[in-house]
Amino acid sequence: MAAMVASRCHAKARRLLGCVVTAAIVAAQVAAVSFALGVRSASSMTVATLKEKLREKGLPTSGLKAVLVKRLQEAESEGLSGGYSRLTVAQLKAKCSELGLSKLGRKADLVARLEDAASEVNPKDAAAAAGFSVGDKVMALFEEEEEEYEALVQCDNGDETYLISWTEDGFEHTQKAENMRLLKRAERDFGFSAGNKVEGLYHEDNVWYPARVKCINESGTYTIIWEDGAEYEIEEQDLKPAAPLISLADLQPRQRFSGRVARTFSFGTFVNIGAERDGLLKPWFTYEGEEHVFKEGDKVQAFYEDDQDYYEATVQKDHGDGTFLVSWDGDGEEHVAKRTQLKLLRLAELDEGSKVEVLVESVMTDKDGQQKLFLATVEDKIGLKEPRRKVDLSGFEENQWLSGKVSRILPFGAFVQVTSPEGESAEGLLHIREIREGFIANLEDELGLGQHIKVRVKYLNKDEGVLQLSMME
Repeated sequence: MAAMVASRCHAKARRLLGCVVTAAIVAAQVAAVSFALGVRSASSMTVATLKEKLREKGLPTSGLKAVLVKRLQEAESEGLSGGYSRLTVAQLKAKCSELGLSKLGRKADLVARLEDAASEVNPKDAAAAAGFSVGDKVMALFEEEEEEYEALVQCDNGDETYLISWTEDGFEHTQKAENMRLLKRAERDFGFSAGNKVEGLYHEDNVWYPARVKCINESGTYTIIWEDGAEYEIEEQDLKPAAPLISLADLQPRQRFSGRVARTFSFGTFVNIGAERDGLLKPWFTYEGEEHVFKEGDKVQAFYEDDQDYYEATVQKDHGDGTFLVSWDGDGEEHVAKRTQLKLLRLAELDEGSKVEVLVESVMTDKDGQQKLFLATVEDKIGLKEPRRKVDLSGFEENQWLSGKVSRILPFGAFVQVTSPEGESAEGLLHIREIREGFIANLEDELGLGQHIKVRVKYLNKDEGVLQLSMME
Protein backbone atom coordinates (compact mmCIF):
# COMPACT_ATOMS: atom_id res chain seq x y z
CA MET A 1 0.00 0.00 0.00
CA ALA A 2 2.75 2.44 0.89
CA ALA A 3 4.60 1.58 -2.33
CA MET A 4 1.48 2.30 -4.36
CA VAL A 5 1.01 5.70 -2.74
CA ALA A 6 4.65 6.59 -3.37
CA SER A 7 4.36 5.54 -7.02
CA ARG A 8 1.30 7.72 -7.51
CA CYS A 9 3.07 10.71 -5.88
CA HIS A 10 6.05 10.32 -8.20
CA ALA A 11 3.78 10.16 -11.25
CA LYS A 12 1.98 13.31 -10.18
CA ALA A 13 5.28 15.13 -9.66
CA ARG A 14 6.46 14.10 -13.15
CA ARG A 15 3.23 15.45 -14.67
CA LEU A 16 3.63 18.77 -12.82
CA LEU A 17 7.27 19.09 -13.94
CA GLY A 18 6.28 18.36 -17.53
CA CYS A 19 3.69 21.14 -17.37
CA VAL A 20 6.27 23.60 -16.07
CA VAL A 21 8.77 22.69 -18.81
CA THR A 22 6.06 22.87 -21.46
CA ALA A 23 5.00 26.30 -20.22
CA ALA A 24 8.58 27.55 -20.29
CA ILE A 25 9.03 26.29 -23.84
CA VAL A 26 5.79 27.92 -24.93
CA ALA A 27 6.79 31.19 -23.26
CA ALA A 28 10.15 31.13 -25.00
CA GLN A 29 8.51 30.41 -28.32
CA VAL A 30 6.06 33.26 -27.80
CA ALA A 31 8.92 35.63 -26.93
CA ALA A 32 10.87 34.53 -30.00
CA VAL A 33 7.82 35.01 -32.23
CA SER A 34 7.16 38.41 -30.67
CA PHE A 35 10.76 39.47 -31.24
CA ALA A 36 10.67 38.20 -34.81
CA LEU A 37 7.44 40.11 -35.40
CA GLY A 38 9.10 43.15 -33.86
CA VAL A 39 12.06 42.78 -36.22
CA ARG A 40 9.80 42.48 -39.24
CA SER A 41 7.67 45.35 -37.92
CA ALA A 42 10.68 47.68 -37.52
CA SER A 43 12.03 46.73 -40.94
CA SER A 44 8.73 47.57 -42.60
CA MET A 45 8.54 51.05 -41.03
CA THR A 46 9.34 54.17 -43.01
CA VAL A 47 12.37 56.23 -42.06
CA ALA A 48 10.11 58.96 -40.68
CA THR A 49 8.29 56.44 -38.45
CA LEU A 50 11.56 54.93 -37.26
CA LYS A 51 12.87 58.35 -36.29
CA GLU A 52 9.63 59.15 -34.45
CA LYS A 53 9.87 55.89 -32.46
CA LEU A 54 13.49 56.58 -31.60
CA ARG A 55 12.72 60.13 -30.48
CA GLU A 56 10.01 58.76 -28.19
CA LYS A 57 12.69 56.63 -26.56
CA GLY A 58 15.22 59.43 -26.36
CA LEU A 59 17.55 57.69 -28.80
CA PRO A 60 19.61 59.16 -31.67
CA THR A 61 17.79 59.56 -35.00
CA SER A 62 20.74 59.94 -37.37
CA GLY A 63 21.98 57.40 -39.88
CA LEU A 64 20.72 55.21 -42.70
CA LYS A 65 17.50 53.13 -42.38
CA ALA A 66 19.41 49.97 -41.51
CA VAL A 67 21.09 51.82 -38.62
CA LEU A 68 17.75 53.15 -37.35
CA VAL A 69 16.13 49.68 -37.52
CA LYS A 70 18.98 48.09 -35.61
CA ARG A 71 18.92 50.84 -32.95
CA LEU A 72 15.15 50.43 -32.41
CA GLN A 73 15.34 46.62 -32.29
CA GLU A 74 18.11 46.73 -29.69
CA ALA A 75 16.13 49.16 -27.53
CA GLU A 76 12.95 47.06 -27.71
CA SER A 77 14.77 43.75 -27.13
CA GLU A 78 16.35 45.19 -24.00
CA GLY A 79 12.98 46.49 -22.82
CA LEU A 80 14.31 50.01 -22.42
CA SER A 81 11.88 52.87 -22.01
CA GLY A 82 14.53 55.42 -23.02
CA GLY A 83 18.20 55.70 -23.94
CA TYR A 84 19.01 57.81 -20.86
CA SER A 85 17.53 55.34 -18.37
CA ARG A 86 20.75 53.31 -18.50
CA LEU A 87 22.78 56.18 -17.04
CA THR A 88 23.47 56.71 -13.36
CA VAL A 89 22.08 59.77 -11.57
CA ALA A 90 25.55 61.35 -11.56
CA GLN A 91 25.87 60.78 -15.33
CA LEU A 92 22.39 62.17 -15.93
CA LYS A 93 23.16 65.32 -13.93
CA ALA A 94 26.44 65.79 -15.80
CA LYS A 95 24.62 65.46 -19.13
CA CYS A 96 21.93 67.96 -18.01
CA SER A 97 24.64 70.44 -16.95
CA GLU A 98 26.41 69.98 -20.28
CA LEU A 99 23.23 70.78 -22.19
CA GLY A 100 22.24 73.70 -19.95
CA LEU A 101 19.30 71.87 -18.34
CA SER A 102 18.21 71.81 -14.69
CA LYS A 103 19.85 69.13 -12.54
CA LEU A 104 17.06 69.08 -9.90
CA GLY A 105 14.75 66.12 -9.30
CA ARG A 106 14.81 62.35 -9.12
CA LYS A 107 16.27 60.02 -11.73
CA ALA A 108 12.94 59.73 -13.54
CA ASP A 109 12.73 63.53 -13.75
CA LEU A 110 16.25 63.77 -15.17
CA VAL A 111 15.58 61.05 -17.76
CA ALA A 112 12.33 62.71 -18.84
CA ARG A 113 14.02 66.11 -19.09
CA LEU A 114 16.81 64.75 -21.31
CA GLU A 115 14.36 62.76 -23.47
CA ASP A 116 12.24 65.87 -23.98
CA ALA A 117 15.30 67.86 -24.99
CA ALA A 118 16.35 65.13 -27.44
CA SER A 119 12.88 64.90 -28.99
CA GLU A 120 12.86 68.64 -29.64
CA VAL A 121 15.90 68.35 -31.94
CA ASN A 122 15.30 67.01 -35.40
CA PRO A 123 18.82 67.10 -36.84
CA LYS A 124 17.73 67.23 -40.45
CA ASP A 125 15.30 70.10 -39.84
CA ALA A 126 17.83 71.98 -37.70
CA ALA A 127 20.54 71.64 -40.33
CA ALA A 128 18.19 72.78 -43.07
CA ALA A 129 16.98 75.75 -41.06
CA ALA A 130 20.19 77.19 -39.72
CA GLY A 131 22.99 74.66 -40.05
CA PHE A 132 25.73 74.16 -37.53
CA SER A 133 28.25 76.75 -36.47
CA VAL A 134 31.95 76.48 -35.67
CA GLY A 135 32.30 75.52 -32.03
CA ASP A 136 28.93 73.73 -31.77
CA LYS A 137 28.94 70.52 -29.78
CA VAL A 138 27.17 67.74 -31.70
CA MET A 139 26.52 64.03 -31.81
CA ALA A 140 27.75 62.69 -35.15
CA LEU A 141 27.56 59.32 -36.84
CA PHE A 142 30.77 57.31 -37.21
CA GLU A 143 29.93 55.11 -40.17
CA GLU A 144 32.47 52.35 -39.55
CA GLU A 145 30.88 51.50 -36.21
CA GLU A 146 27.36 52.73 -37.02
CA GLU A 147 27.43 54.59 -33.72
CA GLU A 148 27.12 58.22 -32.69
CA TYR A 149 29.90 60.00 -30.83
CA GLU A 150 30.31 63.47 -29.41
CA ALA A 151 32.21 65.93 -31.59
CA LEU A 152 33.04 69.61 -32.07
CA VAL A 153 32.28 71.43 -35.33
CA GLN A 154 35.52 72.80 -36.79
CA CYS A 155 34.50 74.08 -40.21
CA ASP A 156 31.44 74.49 -42.45
CA ASN A 157 32.51 73.09 -45.83
CA GLY A 158 29.70 74.95 -47.60
CA ASP A 159 28.19 71.83 -49.20
CA GLU A 160 26.05 70.63 -46.27
CA THR A 161 29.03 68.78 -44.83
CA TYR A 162 31.14 69.76 -41.84
CA LEU A 163 34.65 69.11 -40.61
CA ILE A 164 34.34 67.85 -37.03
CA SER A 165 36.78 66.61 -34.41
CA TRP A 166 35.82 63.80 -32.07
CA THR A 167 35.81 64.87 -28.42
CA GLU A 168 37.33 61.58 -27.30
CA ASP A 169 40.53 61.56 -29.36
CA GLY A 170 40.65 64.82 -31.35
CA PHE A 171 40.76 63.08 -34.74
CA GLU A 172 39.07 64.91 -37.61
CA HIS A 173 36.18 63.60 -39.69
CA THR A 174 33.94 65.02 -42.42
CA GLN A 175 30.23 64.38 -41.91
CA LYS A 176 26.94 65.27 -43.60
CA ALA A 177 24.55 67.54 -41.74
CA GLU A 178 21.82 64.87 -41.83
CA ASN A 179 24.07 62.56 -39.78
CA MET A 180 24.61 65.13 -37.04
CA ARG A 181 22.43 66.45 -34.23
CA LEU A 182 23.01 69.43 -32.02
CA LEU A 183 23.91 68.97 -28.38
CA LYS A 184 24.88 72.51 -27.48
CA ARG A 185 25.36 75.71 -29.41
CA ALA A 186 28.74 77.44 -29.18
CA GLU A 187 28.70 80.07 -26.45
CA ARG A 188 30.15 82.66 -28.84
CA ASP A 189 30.84 83.22 -32.52
CA PHE A 190 34.29 82.06 -33.60
CA GLY A 191 36.12 84.31 -36.04
CA PHE A 192 38.23 81.52 -37.53
CA SER A 193 37.76 77.90 -38.49
CA ALA A 194 40.01 74.93 -39.21
CA GLY A 195 42.18 75.43 -42.28
CA ASN A 196 42.15 79.25 -42.20
CA LYS A 197 45.46 80.97 -42.96
CA VAL A 198 46.22 83.43 -40.19
CA GLU A 199 48.93 85.36 -38.44
CA GLY A 200 49.49 84.51 -34.79
CA LEU A 201 51.20 86.56 -32.09
CA TYR A 202 54.07 84.57 -30.58
CA HIS A 203 54.41 86.17 -27.15
CA GLU A 204 57.98 85.08 -26.45
CA ASP A 205 59.18 87.13 -29.44
CA ASN A 206 56.23 89.57 -29.45
CA VAL A 207 56.13 88.99 -33.22
CA TRP A 208 53.32 87.99 -35.60
CA TYR A 209 54.12 84.87 -37.65
CA PRO A 210 52.18 83.14 -40.46
CA ALA A 211 50.25 80.04 -39.41
CA ARG A 212 47.25 77.83 -40.18
CA VAL A 213 44.36 77.02 -37.83
CA LYS A 214 44.41 73.32 -36.98
CA CYS A 215 41.32 73.20 -34.73
CA ILE A 216 39.13 74.95 -32.18
CA ASN A 217 39.47 73.54 -28.66
CA GLU A 218 36.66 72.87 -26.18
CA SER A 219 38.12 75.59 -23.96
CA GLY A 220 37.46 78.17 -26.70
CA THR A 221 41.11 78.55 -27.69
CA TYR A 222 42.66 77.63 -31.03
CA THR A 223 45.47 75.28 -31.95
CA ILE A 224 47.50 76.67 -34.83
CA ILE A 225 50.41 75.28 -36.84
CA TRP A 226 53.37 77.53 -37.56
CA GLU A 227 55.18 77.32 -40.90
CA ASP A 228 57.86 75.08 -39.32
CA GLY A 229 55.19 72.53 -38.33
CA ALA A 230 55.14 73.31 -34.60
CA GLU A 231 51.73 73.51 -32.89
CA TYR A 232 50.76 76.37 -30.58
CA GLU A 233 47.65 77.06 -28.46
CA ILE A 234 46.44 80.63 -28.80
CA GLU A 235 43.56 82.94 -27.89
CA GLU A 236 41.44 84.51 -30.65
CA GLN A 237 42.58 87.99 -29.66
CA ASP A 238 46.11 86.96 -30.72
CA LEU A 239 45.02 85.93 -34.22
CA LYS A 240 44.37 87.97 -37.33
CA PRO A 241 43.59 87.03 -40.93
CA ALA A 242 46.60 86.50 -43.15
CA ALA A 243 47.16 89.44 -45.47
CA PRO A 244 46.40 88.75 -49.15
CA LEU A 245 49.51 87.65 -51.01
CA ILE A 246 51.09 90.19 -53.34
CA SER A 247 51.12 89.08 -56.98
CA LEU A 248 54.62 89.00 -58.48
CA ALA A 249 53.14 90.56 -61.62
CA ASP A 250 52.35 93.71 -59.60
CA LEU A 251 55.90 94.23 -58.36
CA GLN A 252 58.26 96.82 -59.85
CA PRO A 253 62.00 97.42 -59.27
CA ARG A 254 62.84 99.71 -56.34
CA GLN A 255 59.54 99.09 -54.52
CA ARG A 256 60.21 99.01 -50.78
CA PHE A 257 58.92 96.38 -48.36
CA SER A 258 59.41 95.31 -44.77
CA GLY A 259 60.26 91.65 -44.79
CA ARG A 260 61.25 88.86 -42.48
CA VAL A 261 64.38 86.80 -43.02
CA ALA A 262 63.74 83.12 -43.76
CA ARG A 263 66.36 80.45 -44.49
CA THR A 264 69.89 80.98 -45.81
CA PHE A 265 71.50 78.80 -48.47
CA SER A 266 74.86 78.85 -50.26
CA PHE A 267 73.38 81.03 -53.02
CA GLY A 268 71.61 83.58 -50.80
CA THR A 269 68.95 84.28 -48.20
CA PHE A 270 65.19 84.14 -48.70
CA VAL A 271 63.02 86.96 -47.34
CA ASN A 272 59.25 86.90 -46.88
CA ILE A 273 57.65 90.19 -47.97
CA GLY A 274 54.09 88.85 -48.21
CA ALA A 275 54.32 88.00 -51.90
CA GLU A 276 53.28 84.82 -53.68
CA ARG A 277 56.73 83.46 -52.96
CA ASP A 278 59.75 84.52 -50.92
CA GLY A 279 62.35 86.72 -52.58
CA LEU A 280 66.02 85.79 -52.91
CA LEU A 281 68.53 88.22 -51.43
CA LYS A 282 71.95 87.43 -52.89
CA PRO A 283 74.96 88.38 -50.74
CA TRP A 284 76.36 90.90 -53.26
CA PHE A 285 73.15 92.96 -53.06
CA THR A 286 73.47 93.41 -49.29
CA TYR A 287 76.68 95.48 -48.96
CA GLU A 288 78.10 98.65 -50.46
CA GLY A 289 80.96 98.45 -52.98
CA GLU A 290 82.54 95.51 -54.73
CA GLU A 291 84.28 93.88 -51.75
CA HIS A 292 82.62 93.07 -48.46
CA VAL A 293 84.44 93.89 -45.22
CA PHE A 294 83.91 90.83 -43.05
CA LYS A 295 82.88 91.45 -39.46
CA GLU A 296 81.97 89.50 -36.36
CA GLY A 297 78.79 87.46 -36.77
CA ASP A 298 78.86 87.24 -40.57
CA LYS A 299 77.81 83.84 -41.89
CA VAL A 300 80.40 82.51 -44.35
CA GLN A 301 81.77 79.50 -46.15
CA ALA A 302 85.41 78.98 -45.16
CA PHE A 303 87.96 76.81 -46.92
CA TYR A 304 89.45 73.93 -44.93
CA GLU A 305 92.77 72.87 -46.44
CA ASP A 306 92.84 69.35 -45.03
CA ASP A 307 89.62 68.40 -46.84
CA GLN A 308 90.12 70.75 -49.78
CA ASP A 309 86.53 71.89 -49.27
CA TYR A 310 84.37 74.75 -47.98
CA TYR A 311 82.25 74.49 -44.81
CA GLU A 312 79.81 76.88 -43.17
CA ALA A 313 81.26 78.99 -40.37
CA THR A 314 80.73 82.22 -38.43
CA VAL A 315 83.29 85.04 -38.31
CA GLN A 316 84.52 85.61 -34.75
CA LYS A 317 87.31 88.16 -35.21
CA ASP A 318 89.18 90.23 -37.81
CA HIS A 319 92.92 89.95 -37.06
CA GLY A 320 93.63 93.03 -39.21
CA ASP A 321 96.28 91.25 -41.29
CA GLY A 322 94.02 89.70 -43.91
CA THR A 323 93.14 86.69 -41.76
CA PHE A 324 90.03 85.96 -39.72
CA LEU A 325 89.15 83.75 -36.81
CA VAL A 326 86.08 81.66 -37.64
CA SER A 327 84.20 78.92 -35.83
CA TRP A 328 82.79 75.98 -37.74
CA ASP A 329 79.01 75.67 -37.47
CA GLY A 330 79.28 71.90 -37.34
CA ASP A 331 81.40 71.45 -34.23
CA GLY A 332 82.21 74.95 -32.94
CA GLU A 333 85.96 74.47 -33.41
CA GLU A 334 87.93 77.60 -34.29
CA HIS A 335 90.03 78.06 -37.42
CA VAL A 336 92.11 80.85 -38.98
CA ALA A 337 91.27 81.58 -42.63
CA LYS A 338 92.56 84.07 -45.15
CA ARG A 339 90.19 86.60 -46.62
CA THR A 340 90.48 84.88 -50.01
CA GLN A 341 89.27 81.67 -48.35
CA LEU A 342 85.96 83.19 -47.22
CA LYS A 343 82.68 83.41 -49.14
CA LEU A 344 79.87 85.53 -47.68
CA LEU A 345 76.54 83.78 -47.12
CA ARG A 346 74.73 86.50 -45.19
CA LEU A 347 75.42 89.53 -43.02
CA ALA A 348 75.36 89.17 -39.25
CA GLU A 349 72.25 91.38 -38.99
CA LEU A 350 70.24 89.13 -41.34
CA ASP A 351 69.63 86.45 -38.76
CA GLU A 352 66.72 84.10 -39.42
CA GLY A 353 63.45 85.62 -38.20
CA SER A 354 64.76 89.19 -38.07
CA LYS A 355 63.07 92.13 -39.81
CA VAL A 356 64.74 93.73 -42.81
CA GLU A 357 63.92 96.58 -45.18
CA VAL A 358 64.35 95.44 -48.78
CA LEU A 359 63.75 96.68 -52.31
CA VAL A 360 62.58 94.74 -55.34
CA GLU A 361 65.60 94.13 -57.55
CA SER A 362 63.85 92.20 -60.33
CA VAL A 363 61.19 89.62 -61.17
CA MET A 364 62.36 87.04 -63.70
CA THR A 365 60.75 84.06 -65.43
CA ASP A 366 62.86 80.91 -65.70
CA LYS A 367 62.85 78.37 -68.53
CA ASP A 368 60.08 76.39 -66.81
CA GLY A 369 57.80 79.43 -66.76
CA GLN A 370 58.17 79.96 -63.00
CA GLN A 371 58.50 83.53 -61.79
CA LYS A 372 61.29 84.31 -59.33
CA LEU A 373 61.65 87.37 -57.12
CA PHE A 374 65.05 88.94 -56.41
CA LEU A 375 65.61 91.53 -53.67
CA ALA A 376 68.30 94.00 -52.60
CA THR A 377 69.11 96.12 -49.56
CA VAL A 378 71.50 98.42 -51.48
CA GLU A 379 69.53 100.58 -53.92
CA ASP A 380 72.58 101.57 -56.02
CA LYS A 381 73.07 97.93 -57.09
CA ILE A 382 69.55 97.47 -58.47
CA GLY A 383 69.73 96.70 -62.17
CA LEU A 384 73.45 95.89 -62.07
CA LYS A 385 74.89 92.49 -62.87
CA GLU A 386 76.70 90.76 -60.05
CA PRO A 387 80.40 90.62 -61.04
CA ARG A 388 82.33 87.40 -61.06
CA ARG A 389 84.01 86.81 -57.75
CA LYS A 390 87.65 87.79 -57.96
CA VAL A 391 89.92 84.85 -57.40
CA ASP A 392 93.47 85.23 -56.12
CA LEU A 393 95.57 83.12 -58.48
CA SER A 394 98.92 84.71 -57.57
CA GLY A 395 100.24 81.47 -56.10
CA PHE A 396 99.48 79.34 -59.16
CA GLU A 397 101.70 78.72 -62.18
CA GLU A 398 101.08 76.92 -65.46
CA ASN A 399 102.10 73.24 -65.62
CA GLN A 400 102.01 72.91 -61.82
CA TRP A 401 100.74 69.53 -60.60
CA LEU A 402 98.32 69.92 -57.66
CA SER A 403 96.10 67.79 -55.45
CA GLY A 404 92.45 68.61 -55.95
CA LYS A 405 88.93 67.60 -54.94
CA VAL A 406 86.01 67.33 -57.36
CA SER A 407 83.44 69.91 -56.23
CA ARG A 408 80.93 69.90 -59.11
CA ILE A 409 80.18 67.61 -62.05
CA LEU A 410 78.56 68.99 -65.21
CA PRO A 411 77.88 67.43 -68.64
CA PHE A 412 80.92 69.15 -70.19
CA GLY A 413 83.39 68.68 -67.34
CA ALA A 414 84.01 69.08 -63.64
CA PHE A 415 85.08 71.82 -61.27
CA VAL A 416 87.98 70.93 -59.01
CA GLN A 417 89.00 72.71 -55.81
CA VAL A 418 92.79 73.14 -55.65
CA THR A 419 95.23 74.91 -53.34
CA SER A 420 98.49 76.59 -54.39
CA PRO A 421 101.78 75.88 -52.60
CA GLU A 422 101.33 79.28 -50.87
CA GLY A 423 97.89 78.27 -49.50
CA GLU A 424 95.52 80.13 -51.87
CA SER A 425 92.48 78.06 -52.84
CA ALA A 426 90.62 78.28 -56.12
CA GLU A 427 88.19 76.34 -58.26
CA GLY A 428 89.33 75.37 -61.75
CA LEU A 429 87.57 73.81 -64.71
CA LEU A 430 88.57 70.30 -65.78
CA HIS A 431 87.08 69.85 -69.27
CA ILE A 432 85.84 66.40 -70.24
CA ARG A 433 88.51 66.23 -72.99
CA GLU A 434 91.24 66.77 -70.37
CA ILE A 435 90.41 63.69 -68.28
CA ARG A 436 91.86 61.01 -70.54
CA GLU A 437 92.35 60.10 -74.17
CA GLY A 438 89.33 58.80 -76.05
CA PHE A 439 85.57 59.37 -75.97
CA ILE A 440 83.82 59.62 -72.58
CA ALA A 441 80.08 58.86 -72.78
CA ASN A 442 79.28 59.50 -69.12
CA LEU A 443 81.49 61.73 -66.98
CA GLU A 444 80.21 60.19 -63.75
CA ASP A 445 81.77 56.88 -64.81
CA GLU A 446 85.15 58.62 -64.60
CA LEU A 447 84.81 60.99 -61.62
CA GLY A 448 82.84 61.13 -58.41
CA LEU A 449 81.80 64.12 -56.33
CA GLY A 450 84.34 64.64 -53.55
CA GLN A 451 86.94 62.45 -55.24
CA HIS A 452 90.58 63.44 -54.71
CA ILE A 453 92.59 63.60 -57.96
CA LYS A 454 95.89 64.94 -59.33
CA VAL A 455 95.54 67.78 -61.85
CA ARG A 456 97.85 70.01 -63.83
CA VAL A 457 97.41 73.76 -64.41
CA LYS A 458 96.89 73.82 -68.17
CA TYR A 459 95.97 77.50 -68.63
CA LEU A 460 96.12 80.44 -66.24
CA ASN A 461 94.94 84.06 -66.54
CA LYS A 462 95.54 85.80 -63.24
CA ASP A 463 93.96 89.09 -64.32
CA GLU A 464 90.69 87.48 -65.46
CA GLY A 465 90.67 84.86 -62.73
CA VAL A 466 90.62 81.94 -65.19
CA LEU A 467 92.05 78.57 -64.11
CA GLN A 468 91.88 75.57 -66.47
CA LEU A 469 93.03 72.13 -65.39
CA SER A 470 93.98 68.82 -66.98
CA MET A 471 94.61 65.25 -65.78
CA MET A 472 96.90 64.50 -68.75
CA GLU A 473 100.57 65.29 -69.34
